[in-house]
Amino acid sequence: MEMFLSILILSVGLCGNAFAFSPDFHLGFESQISRDVVTPSFFPILKTGFDAKSENYDLDLELKMSLNHAKVNAVSAKNIYYEVNGKDSPIISFGRKWMEWSQLDENWGLGVSNPLDSWDRLRSTSQGLTGIFLSQDIENLRLNLFVSYLSIPEISPNVVIENHRFEFYHPQSVSAGPQTFDLLNRSTPLGYNLLIPNLSSIIFRPSVIFSIEPVKKNNPFSGKATFGYLPLNYFPIALQASLAIPLDQIVVDLRPRVLSHNIYNAEISYQFNKETIFGISELVDQIFTESYIPSDYTTAALGLTSYFSPWIKLGNFKLSHLYALGGIGNDTGPYANPIHNLFSSRILYKNATQLQLNIDEISAKFLHEFSVNANWVSIDWKHQWEKNFSSVIGGDLISAEKDAANNGGAEFLSDLRALDRIRVGVSYAF
Repeated sequence: MEMFLSILILSVGLCGNAFAFSPDFHLGFESQISRDVVTPSFFPILKTGFDAKSENYDLDLELKMSLNHAKVNAVSAKNIYYEVNGKDSPIISFGRKWMEWSQLDENWGLGVSNPLDSWDRLRSTSQGLTGIFLSQDIENLRLNLFVSYLSIPEISPNVVIENHRFEFYHPQSVSAGPQTFDLLNRSTPLGYNLLIPNLSSIIFRPSVIFSIEPVKKNNPFSGKATFGYLPLNYFPIALQASLAIPLDQIVVDLRPRVLSHNIYNAEISYQFNKETIFGISELVDQIFTESYIPSDYTTAALGLTSYFSPWIKLGNFKLSHLYALGGIGNDTGPYANPIHNLFSSRILYKNATQLQLNIDEISAKFLHEFSVNANWVSIDWKHQWEKNFSSVIGGDLISAEKDAANNGGAEFLSDLRALDRIRVGVSYAF
């Protein structure tokens, strides 16, 4: 399926004279060394990319290849579109295009509006939506509209199940089910089956999103309002367990749920001077669940999540806080636990503060999640040695005292707390 989606990304965006002007091809190698408790602890990666841009199109493509196992490979593209730009008419774009629909969503890497490239979950980047875009300035307002019947979901570390067992070929595939279950005081093996939905039900789904924002020059106030109906960029899991015959194994079927949601975003900011900006953002994510879930399936109870984030930017520093309310309740189904949910929620943070710093070649972040008492320190130093040759060195330190918030959510740093790592890479652009 991944190969089909890769071809689909290319075929949608490569229209017109997409290779007419000076393309750039880059090749890079990166290695990650993690704790011994993470498998694999040494994770070499080969990355190849292609970029081409002109007045009417933008194309970028990156292939990430694991030298450990081919099932970890992934392809991503932030932009593959062709644009028609009339003087007095709307700007119309066809293909895959990145736009900032929500500043809060982008700042915290939630993946609510745009799908994420989360192949490296600690360095997630948002990708564009795929369809038709229209942009029009009317006096002092800019209107943006996106419509589509094509959905390309986000990319994440592959969960590989072979011989009914989880296999760990990517070090960040650390969230997996147990391998045994105590049945009648006997440890019984668990065997897993991943029931992938029909491909057409995943990619052929309606989307529409609309935003309005002021564009008046020399105005210290800026803002945006966004409304959308979109496919959910990820697939929550429902599970069904049964006894195998003979009674020597429990068979667990994992069924991804294909859902949609509404998003409502409002944000406003004020620029005091060249170095200082203060803003407030709110994002509401309303997930629509199935009208009927079989009683023998256990799954997460999803709902409406409200995010609120004040932030301030002081030169190279940006300080922001995020509150998240609602979104998930106790699991439902025969194996639901009223105390602890079986599934990690997509509510990455519940009550968190982050400080971001970008100075020349150094980017750093400190994030503290109060609800699970977790800390995440990340730093990267990218140096350009020559015009075409660069290197990067960085790392992450993660700690968490609790598995999840008391009212659910915030499992992101808990799931990855064993993934302290060092990253080293080199890249050459042809």
